[in-house]
Amino acid sequence: MKNISFNSENFKGWSLVIAAFAVVFAFSTADHAISPMADIFKTAFAISQERSLWLISSCTVGILLGLFSGPVLIKAYKPGPISYISLLMMLTGITGFIASFNFLLALGCRLIFGLGAGLVSTVLWWLAYESISKKFYTPMITVLTASRPMAVAAGVPLILCSSVVLGWRISFALIGGILVLSMLVFIWALPLYRGNIIKLNFTGAINTYIDLFKTPFVKPFFIAMFINRLCYFGFYSMLGIWFIKKYGFTAAALSKPLMIIGICETAINFIVPILMKYGQRKLFLIAVFTNIVFFTAFILGILPVWATILLIGLFAMTDRIYNMLLLIFIPNIFNQFENKTVIGSMVTLVSWASLAFISYLEGALLDKIGMTAFAVLLIIALTAGILLYINTLYPTVFCMQNSGKIRA
Repeated sequence: MKNISFNSENFKGWSLVIAAFAVVFAFSTADHAISPMADIFKTAFAISQERSLWLISSCTVGILLGLFSGPVLIKAYKPGPISYISLLMMLTGITGFIASFNFLLALGCRLIFGLGAGLVSTVLWWLAYESISKKFYTPMITVLTASRPMAVAAGVPLILCSSVVLGWRISFALIGGILVLSMLVFIWALPLYRGNIIKLNFTGAINTYIDLFKTPFVKPFFIAMFINRLCYFGFYSMLGIWFIKKYGFTAAALSKPLMIIGICETAINFIVPILMKYGQRKLFLIAVFTNIVFFTAFILGILPVWATILLIGLFAMTDRIYNMLLLIFIPNIFNQFENKTVIGSMVTLVSWASLAFISYLEGALLDKIGMTAFAVLLIIALTAGILLYINTLYPTVFCMQNSGKIRA
């Protein structure tokens, strides 16, 4: 009976993993549903479809603030209280968003929701790297990498379909209910914080990032990441408008292609470790080259819809391949910098900053310069970012692989 006790380590461990999945799945669904529902928000807030993309950028700014402040707040106030604050912020944010009929108020609520999501994301990474038992480490990492694409594959299609029957406000309320319940289980199952309590000091956190930027290759690597992510996030931000204008899709009809794309992006997480056996450098170069080809082939929206969806799925898969490899390369690229957790935080911060920038830019300019012009800009960003990546990898990782210091 001990093994099935509600207080047993095994039961709490699996409860934590499942709750973490549900939390990320729920807030990712609430975030990624914005773009496909651009036409719905156009009516709800009396704005243009393009301006609705600011709902993405406002949430992302909140996530950035939460991610930056989270590590310092955890050490000052412990993960449990920070998780309660995160829950309160996300509940306030999604409730205010649902109840709002004013666009500026909706933007503010999305900012609060994003701040809560950023804080809980920090708790999740603390959990994965510093506190969860080895038995649950791999399941937790799998949850953190696979739950977002699974939200695209299942959560967003469900919210799109339910919004047709129940309305978007009730659909978001259901997602909010799942988020609250899963957060309560997550907080209950959290392990005790055994680290030292440190006085709140944001200056120390800033100095850590200043020290990071003194490390060789940090600046070109993260510049490459910011530029490269403009393409991926730029396409996902305007995906709903793109399908509506290029192929005449409705919000409900978008559920099917999103499900296919999400399944592709989820499945590849489990295939990459097998593919890496054939050589990391070779796999990386093949992935980045085909990624550019796939994106360029579909982004103008001139192919049949079935071919377009297939190419978007392949684009998402190759994007996932080379970005997973980049995470694996990081310890060798920055072998002079000991605090790899800060580098991991920087990866997330730069990625979300790229999303905030491009979604704001699209919201402001998409209706003025047109979708074709943005497509060209995204192709340029993708290609330039990849070339900058390669320029950083050759003198670091690839030269080490050639010398036999690390496996190619």
